[in-house]
Amino acid sequence: MELDSLKDIWKNLDEEDLQPAKEVPILSMLQKRSQSTIARLKRNLNRELIAVVVIYSITIWYIITYQQMYSELSVLLGLVGGAFLFYYYRKSKLLNQMQCVACEVRSNLKQQLVTLEKYVRFYFIAGTILTPLAYFAAGVIILFNAQDFNSPLADVPGSDTQASVSTIPVVAHISNHRFFVLFISIGAVLTVGSYFLNRWLINKMYGQHIQKLKELLYQMEEEG
Repeated sequence: MELDSLKDIWKNLDEEDLQPAKEVPILSMLQKRSQSTIARLKRNLNRELIAVVVIYSITIWYIITYQQMYSELSVLLGLVGGAFLFYYYRKSKLLNQMQCVACEVRSNLKQQLVTLEKYVRFYFIAGTILTPLAYFAAGVIILFNAQDFNSPLADVPGSDTQASVSTIPVVAHISNHRFFVLFISIGAVLTVGSYFLNRWLINKMYGQHIQKLKELLYQMEEEG
């Protein structure tokens, strides 16, 4: 009789000991999965940084070296690149905080996830708006710096004549209806195309991982 009682007590103790043991690995697993997802976000951000630095550096070098008459374009690219670097710094800092192992995941991750979503949403809107703005700004720069070398006035010496040469392409291009329509049409296509491209790219690089973090956070709250 006493032996049966001891067995029952031992069985109850085993069940109490096993219950936390089941919960701890689940929470630990969810935390590891969240860390892995954040690591993917950081890798994608670093890849984007490398692509921007390489493309912008080569383009700016080419303009300064071979297209000095369009030097304003290098300034424009430098401003856009500088804005991205600032965005990269803020987003990278946030992801590092989210990946902090010593931090309480459930208490910080929810608030940080909201901030991350705001960063990504701002990046999408800014990228969609900046593409047509940069296009039209570049078009204006090229338009007012282009020179009509085919004009007969280009061969006539004299400062007044040479000064008037630089204004010829501006007047000619603006008055050219076909050029104007083509320029606006390309800008419209770029605007629409950049919207869908940005939405697809940002969702692939960040959006789907943010959704996974939301699901993991929900599971952690349930387990907690």
